[in-house]
Amino acid sequence: MPPICDQLSVVNPVILFSRHTQGGDQYTLKDGHQVTVKGTFLQSYGTRFAVNFQTGFSDNDIAFHFNPRFEEGGYVVCNTKQKGRWGQEVRMTPNPFKIGIPFEISFLVENSGFQVVVNGKDFTKYTQDVPLHLVDTISFTGGVEVTQISIQDTCAIPVQRMICEVQSNTSPCGSPESKDGKPKVS
Repeated sequence: MPPICDQLSVVNPVILFSRHTQGGDQYTLKDGHQVTVKGTFLQSYGTRFAVNFQTGFSDNDIAFHFNPRFEEGGYVVCNTKQKGRWGQEVRMTPNPFKIGIPFEISFLVENSGFQVVVNGKDFTKYTQDVPLHLVDTISFTGGVEVTQISIQDTCAIPVQRMICEVQSNTSPCGSPESKDGKPKVS
């Protein structure tokens, strides 16, 4: 099973963003990957948004459904969907997201699940039963404007490449740089 790239960055994807994690071949998440999402919740599109780590473009198998909701005082739902059936929903309060305020969510992928950090603060650890090698797609639904998605292998020594997209148009970005303009090494 080929690993996904050491770093993938996508800028300004469409709201209903869903793609294989890299290129034309099927790539999957693995232990040690960190997925970071930057964006803003837009109330004009409803009362919730979701980030789904799933198998393929169908929503029948979702290893991790992370779903901030702004109804009933606000809360976050975490769940897993296997063969079209939802598991036991986990609700967490308070909702750390604010309408119209930019956010950053980091998902650290582990063999047993996902550690979630919101705006630099630990939020939750979600344990799921779907094998990571089946997770090859990240999708977004609901009222969210995503400005950047990055996937890094926290276990990799050098960062090998970065890919950027703006609204489905691909353009090379080069390698990430430190503040002094030199390439970063993880």
